[in-house]
Amino acid sequence: MNNQASIHKYGKFIESERCFELKEEPPRKWRNIHYNQCGPVEYYVEATNLGDGHTQVRLDDGFTVNLVAYDAKYIYIRDEETGKVFCPAGSPLATPVEDYSCKFYPEKTVISSSFDGIRADWRIFVPRSDAFESWTCFLTNLTDRPRKLSVFGYALFPLTGKTAEGKGFFHREKLTDLHPDLMAVVARNINPMLPHGGAGAYMMALKNYKAANGYRDHFFRQEYSPSTPRILWGWNCDNTPGCGYDSASIIQLSFEIPPKGKDRADFVIGHCFNLDEVKAVRARVSEGRIDALCAEQEEVEKKNAEMFEVHTGEENKNRDAIFNIFAKKQMYSYLIDKSGFRDNLQTDCGIALFDYPTARANLLRALTSQKPSGEVLHSFRPFNRLTYADKPAWILMTVPWLIKESGDFKLLDEVVSYFESDEKGTVLDHLKRTIRYLSGDIGKRGLCNQHFADWNDGLEPSAKTGERESVMVSQQFCHGCTEVVELAARIGDKELEAECKAAFAKMAKAINENAWDGKWYQRTICEDGYPLGSDRHAEAKIFLNTQSWAIIAGIADRERAKSCMDAVDEFCTKPEGYVICDPPLTKFDERIGRFSTIMAYTNTNGGCYCHAAGFKAFADCLLGRAEEAWETLVRVAPDNPHNPVSRSGAEPFAFVNKYDLHPNNPGASGYAWRTGTAPWFTMVMIEWILGVRRGYEGLVIDPCLSKRVPKATMKRTFRGAVYNIEIDNTAGCCLHAKSIVCDGKPVEGNVLPIFEGGEHSVQVVI
Repeated sequence: MNNQASIHKYGKFIESERCFELKEEPPRKWRNIHYNQCGPVEYYVEATNLGDGHTQVRLDDGFTVNLVAYDAKYIYIRDEETGKVFCPAGSPLATPVEDYSCKFYPEKTVISSSFDGIRADWRIFVPRSDAFESWTCFLTNLTDRPRKLSVFGYALFPLTGKTAEGKGFFHREKLTDLHPDLMAVVARNINPMLPHGGAGAYMMALKNYKAANGYRDHFFRQEYSPSTPRILWGWNCDNTPGCGYDSASIIQLSFEIPPKGKDRADFVIGHCFNLDEVKAVRARVSEGRIDALCAEQEEVEKKNAEMFEVHTGEENKNRDAIFNIFAKKQMYSYLIDKSGFRDNLQTDCGIALFDYPTARANLLRALTSQKPSGEVLHSFRPFNRLTYADKPAWILMTVPWLIKESGDFKLLDEVVSYFESDEKGTVLDHLKRTIRYLSGDIGKRGLCNQHFADWNDGLEPSAKTGERESVMVSQQFCHGCTEVVELAARIGDKELEAECKAAFAKMAKAINENAWDGKWYQRTICEDGYPLGSDRHAEAKIFLNTQSWAIIAGIADRERAKSCMDAVDEFCTKPEGYVICDPPLTKFDERIGRFSTIMAYTNTNGGCYCHAAGFKAFADCLLGRAEEAWETLVRVAPDNPHNPVSRSGAEPFAFVNKYDLHPNNPGASGYAWRTGTAPWFTMVMIEWILGVRRGYEGLVIDPCLSKRVPKATMKRTFRGAVYNIEIDNTAGCCLHAKSIVCDGKPVEGNVLPIFEGGEHSVQVVI
């Protein structure tokens, strides 16, 4: 089965435009993501192939507001002579349109169609340097007669969200006021219990304002369907404000477009606390300014895209396009949409490949949620104070990996405060406290305590679960010790180097003595000795992560490492991807907790969990399993021939978090964009499969490339220099570099020299 044919059924990547063009109705809504720059006010927008999608804003303290609801923002265009109405995407109306396309770009989404002699091109984007969502509907009169049109912009404003402490609010005290002088509708959640004085949203137009309304029920009939708005029966906005839960904005614009003429309808949607903020936006936006902001975002995305490119053959071009066009924005957007400490740090490791300053700043911000003891909050912005065992372990990976990428040893000297404490410490001090916290926070078997849960959120306890020790976090700790040993040697910290070596040896011994099940490593051990992930059980016999991390951590000898991955091949590998556990749990188990309540064959309980497959592919490369590593990428990417997008529903241009295996919906994808799959598979592809890996002394060349890829090329920017790398695997050797030539000169060893800028040609023969 060729999944390129499945993708081409719907559309195609256009490399010259850096976009994916959708031409036919997809198996489910396909979403693009738009966002501004990480900072004190972060704006996050989903834009589907219909133009709708969720919109949220997050403030510096983590206060998060849902501005626009799912399935609740559209543009409608009405011909005032005929009364006919259409939407640029066709849906949600039943009116058929011609020449439909939706182009998903990193910086924008453009939905286009024609109806009855009118061409509409609807551009959606979020400026990098401002916190609002811009809609521009470019209108073209294709006929030889003048046309009178009304353009209606509609958005439902729920104004729910979370406080800085992560507590949800759903207050219904909402008012919607009309401000014709600003061509705006402003909705406010005025509940006095909300911080910051409440939450507000606005929609404004830039010109041709006719009238507005402020409540959903004004616009829709009693069935509240966006497919049957009252405008189909000639309704016009009548300047009625709103009050109640379903506050909304409906703005009507009026146009007279000459024969073959053009015009544009602009709407801006944003967050506000008061009317003065809306006035300030109105004063600084114009058609020219909006276009300039879109061009600015395009330049930023283009610059990020050019930081690395991969090409692994014509048959892999759809997969390559994900890395070349969309993976960077998927990682960046994840910082804005996710508050988890672990999520942010793993993503920082990927973002450092193309935007080190953002990764560095985000790491420093995240470290402020570490306590003086070394413990780390589950999440920040907003806060979640539950103790998840894996959180501090990611520090031990992220700090060294960022320094390897950048050569920025000064990062270790940055002073960062500890959470809710007068204490401050350098990043190096945060590292040391992490080592000491994890090495001391252990159970009676010497493994790291699991606390509420670890990386696998579903391992949250029940009332009778009792204390548990996490094998995975213990393995992560060992990997972190190895990373810090190397870092400590680089900076000449002999005491830290010795401390980490000793901590590694002690923890590795405890894991191997207590968690080895005979063929693989167990996942969790309860206080009474009950193990999760043991061959003695009928269900959840084996867990993927503890096999992968045994190799990543370097705690399994060659024989055990082979046994682990053989078991992964036998039990965890499915045509659609890789399951976290096998077989899934089908009944509740008090000693396991919430994990056993997840529906079998879905999500982490027997579904294919793509983020975890990234760890598995990393482990494959460490063991030289080139074919298995490549197959892991093939099965996880949206162009899996065993689970084509026509079956999974996955966007061809974004990694997803999971593929479920439930027989009612086999292969169905879930959580596109919002996943750690993107950074992990980007790092696996760039650094381990193609083998162009960050190192303290330069780029390490160490491929682990399948025979299915006889030749590959890569453009990789590293510390200001551009390396154009050709990889020759035609001999089918697959592993390591037989010879390396850089700028016509043979390279001794496998580390490329560091240059002060410029472009450099590299030839690698495997």
